[in-house]
Amino acid sequence: MENKNLLIIRYINLPIIILGITLIEVRSFTIFPIILTLIFIINNQLRYFLFSKISTFVFLSILLDFVLGYTLYTKYQGLLLPYFIIGITDSFFLIKDFSRYIISLLGIMIFLYSSKDLPIEQLLAFLSSMISLLFISNIIAKEHNNKLKLEDLYHRLRLSEENLIKTNQELEIYANSISELSILKERNRISREIHDSVGHSLSTIIIQLGAIEKIGKDNGEAASLMASNLKVFAKDGLEEIRKALRELKPKEFKEYESLLIIENLIKDFKKLTGIDVKFGFSKNKWQISEETSLVLYRSIQEFLSNSAKHGKATKINIFLHFGDDLILTLQDNGIGTNTIKKGIGLTSISERVKELGGNISYESKEDKGFFLRIVLKSVNSLDQ
Repeated sequence: MENKNLLIIRYINLPIIILGITLIEVRSFTIFPIILTLIFIINNQLRYFLFSKISTFVFLSILLDFVLGYTLYTKYQGLLLPYFIIGITDSFFLIKDFSRYIISLLGIMIFLYSSKDLPIEQLLAFLSSMISLLFISNIIAKEHNNKLKLEDLYHRLRLSEENLIKTNQELEIYANSISELSILKERNRISREIHDSVGHSLSTIIIQLGAIEKIGKDNGEAASLMASNLKVFAKDGLEEIRKALRELKPKEFKEYESLLIIENLIKDFKKLTGIDVKFGFSKNKWQISEETSLVLYRSIQEFLSNSAKHGKATKINIFLHFGDDLILTLQDNGIGTNTIKKGIGLTSISERVKELGGNISYESKEDKGFFLRIVLKSVNSLDQ
């Protein structure tokens, strides 16, 4: 945890400690207080820069600071208060639980015991400074923690907003795709119903009228003429219906035919597995050739199967982009893997794609799902 206040206190206090020891050593040089001072400095630097998130280490490290401070002051003098300032401030900034108060209280007790021989007015001044330091450290630490919480909350809210925007865009594309497909499916269904019912009935009428016409020749010219006229009328009616059917059937249907096949595949898959699958495509579309359509269908079929069996996925996103190239992207939220083993299914897809001059790429990480991208040149698709 990086805190500017804590760094300022640390880098002001450490030179003061070193200066106090240096002044002592000028008068009577011994190596032992210098070693203890180095241990003191190394200890609180390790505590702050390397092990600040390990509460047990921080607690023991601060306690070691207090013991070293007591030893340095009682054995070799120096400045008393700086020995304890870093430990006290660290206890509030680096320790999150109630043990911060325990270690602070221990520090005060060791500090008071170290200063027992000082004049009462100096002792009271030191004690007042120490208590003030405790309150100030506590307030600053709380403010710093609140700031970190607010920053974390802001970061999470920003990520949530970005995810919501992305999800909304995906749902909008998905909704538009479903709407277009539903309209086309319904128009195609009506066309087929008219053809199968009315067309069949009129065809039957024509056949039967032909028979009546033959029979009528034996029973009178009038019957034969009426049957002949009726036959012409029925033929005209059938032609009108066929014309209406041709107009009713959407011209774009061939462009959507492959998409409808894919949509039916996904619909059946969702019914069988219960996995949430979203399928979308870009607005610009063209008629896909049979070879390309088969590659897309088999690739999606294989991906869906693997996501359910091996990936344990609960959500799959599929998007087909019609641009300079035809790009199919598939992504699931399955368990993923750090080592992709190219099995029969993936090998088969790769071979089909390469036969059409396209390329395939995929990636996966543990707990990050599986991603597959297929790019096919637009030359493999039929222009309108």
